[in-house]
Amino acid sequence: MSDTKTASEIASKLTAELQNLTDELAIKKVTLKYWGEMKKAVSDGNFGRCRTAFRKAIQLAFPDKNKATPGYYFTKAGKGQIERFEHLALWFATASEERWEVVGDDARKQYFTGFSSSPETATEVKPEINIPTETTTELTLESMNITTLQLDADTQQKVQDALDYSGLSLAEFIQKACTIYATTLTGKAKQFDSDLSGVETQELLSTKYKTHPGRAREMVKRAIQAIKIHNSEMVSETGDRWHINQTAIQSLTGSKPQTVKEILADYQDDINSHNATHELTPYLNRKADKRKIEDVIDVAALVPNGIE
Repeated sequence: MSDTKTASEIASKLTAELQNLTDELAIKKVTLKYWGEMKKAVSDGNFGRCRTAFRKAIQLAFPDKNKATPGYYFTKAGKGQIERFEHLALWFATASEERWEVVGDDARKQYFTGFSSSPETATEVKPEINIPTETTTELTLESMNITTLQLDADTQQKVQDALDYSGLSLAEFIQKACTIYATTLTGKAKQFDSDLSGVETQELLSTKYKTHPGRAREMVKRAIQAIKIHNSEMVSETGDRWHINQTAIQSLTGSKPQTVKEILADYQDDINSHNATHELTPYLNRKADKRKIEDVIDVAALVPNGIE
């Protein structure tokens, strides 16, 4: 049996137990019992599809209402931001586990506006509808809809697909997206500020620093120095020397061509001087015996540490 089929069958057992239940805590208990059973029964790789199948089964058994109904809660998340009442099982059938502790309409309102949840439970209460007294109303995270974000059509569809897939409200999605993006940017900022001159070349060449934004520049500097040492101290014949250029540096560092090109511009005078001193041309790098520069010059051996 496929994982999605398994998820649907477990959801069917859930909807059968939910019949005639209107107390929120009772609905929560039953929903989480079968949610946990579903998570254990399906593979991690298929969980997203199984979650969708699980929720769809609930929606089919308990369609949305357009008025307050016992066992339902008010929402306008997803589905084009349409105001409606969804069955409470859909509130708890989510991978966002922090929502499991949010019980009652007042607690949900506080949850969306960023306040701590109330420990009290409110059931079967229709949320208050505030009628604006002015022509403009304050825009809050909870009141935003996807069109408010002014995204292009393609991005808006991707966000909507992500909302449908995750079961998150737009407010939850925005909060999580901000957290992830802020963490990523601050992490990269710390990396840019870090000095790699004290890191050994062998370690720089390892996967540990592969995505470090400062790695390419540091390795280009060391690769240039390694070629200069090889040409000046290791060999005496012109045919055994190597012309310093973008292709040679790229081969020694493994960095992207455009990145190497931009960095080399800062060292071009020094490179030109070295190439001229030894009368080196790009043609010299096409060795008759098909030698490759990365097989001849060991950057880690010639320049084991950073350059002052």
